[in-house]
Amino acid sequence: MAQVKDQIEQMVQFRRIAELRKQNRLKTRPQTNHMVFTGNPGTGKTTAARLIGEAFAELGLLKRQGEQVPFVEISNSKIAHPHVGESEQIVGKKFKEARGGVLFIDEAYSLIGHGDHKSDMKVVAAIVQYIEDLRDEVMVIAAGYPKDMAKFISFNPGLASRFPTTVHFPDYNVPDLVRIAQQMILDQEYQAAPDYLDALSSVMWIEKSKPNFGNARSVRNHVERSIRKQSIRVSQIPRPSRKDLATLIAADLVHSPSDLQAAERVALNQIITEAQGRLLQLDLLSILKA
Repeated sequence: MAQVKDQIEQMVQFRRIAELRKQNRLKTRPQTNHMVFTGNPGTGKTTAARLIGEAFAELGLLKRQGEQVPFVEISNSKIAHPHVGESEQIVGKKFKEARGGVLFIDEAYSLIGHGDHKSDMKVVAAIVQYIEDLRDEVMVIAAGYPKDMAKFISFNPGLASRFPTTVHFPDYNVPDLVRIAQQMILDQEYQAAPDYLDALSSVMWIEKSKPNFGNARSVRNHVERSIRKQSIRVSQIPRPSRKDLATLIAADLVHSPSDLQAAERVALNQIITEAQGRLLQLDLLSILKA
């Protein structure tokens, strides 16, 4: 997440300096704290939103209501209501709960494109109004897939000006995914044997080639499944040692490392083929433009 961290750090420091300029009676442009987070599932958008809210509150860029920095999540499933006007009231309640902190709109694009009585338009209009009314008290972060978020921002003319900053969370690479897994394993007081990490690398290459890859969520699923399999394996040891109880091996992840490597080769060849096809398209475009 190095690129994301750099962008967030720039935003935090820019706003901190702007506040200092204001205190010293220097010219400052009005700034908005609201952002759009784009990226696939499991890339850390929700975690980053929490941390950013805490950082902004600590810097005094949000009017805190108490010791805790509120973090309120909403989505279409949480605010949808069959009765006219109820959804807008729920939105207002959530904004008030988020005062001094972050209102996180997960899968924000799910708010549009459905509903009777133009309810989606009314809900989004309510969000725009509350953003304006509570601009110094609530940081709103809307998150979702890149293409879908572009549709959401264009749905209401007031959204684009209120969300001037977009932060993209790229998919993790395989070494990052393995490091995430190691941390998850250590947090639960297990340790990963070298063959487990090798097998996990192969699994992650295969997972990344699939549509709707879940990034850290996929890692967590595999780690939790491995722990369950490990408990069955260790239960068959008459007197398991402390090391037995704490160690994950390749057999806890996959049945056959050799079959797994063959599947990884297939997945990597598919990725290479797709990349070569895209390179050919770019070469053809260059020739046509010339």
